Amino acid sequence: MRLRLLRLRPTRLRGAGLRALLAAAAVLAGCLPAGDLQAQSKLCAGTVESHLAELPLAPGDVKSVRIIERVNLDDEFGPEILGVEGWVRLNSCSGWLVVNMRASCYILETYTRGDCRVEGLSNY
Repeated sequence: MRLRLLRLRPTRLRGAGLRALLAAAAVLAGCLPAGDLQAQSKLCAGTVESHLAELPLAPGDVKSVRIIERVNLDDEFGPEILGVEGWVRLNSCSGWLVVNMRASCYILETYTRGDCRVEGLSNY
């Protein structure tokens, strides 16, 4: 990923213009989904991999695995991580296989999305 440096002339950003730019930056920073920020987490990755080995998938069918943590943003007294999901991209379809887990990596449900079909799993 390449970042491009934006150069602004200080004479053009004064008063209301500078405040508007800072306000927009604050709003954009607050809109970032917390789960996506932690998408590369290793939490529960071993559980997802061992679960995939138990499913009736063809050898080499797993294209990628993304682990997403659902974090608690609303309740400062609750658990920090509400749950974890493993989103698996398969070579045989354009949808996803989803492994829904508790924060302790206990598997609650496994299902497919889109045009992915795996024997014994629900599709949504």
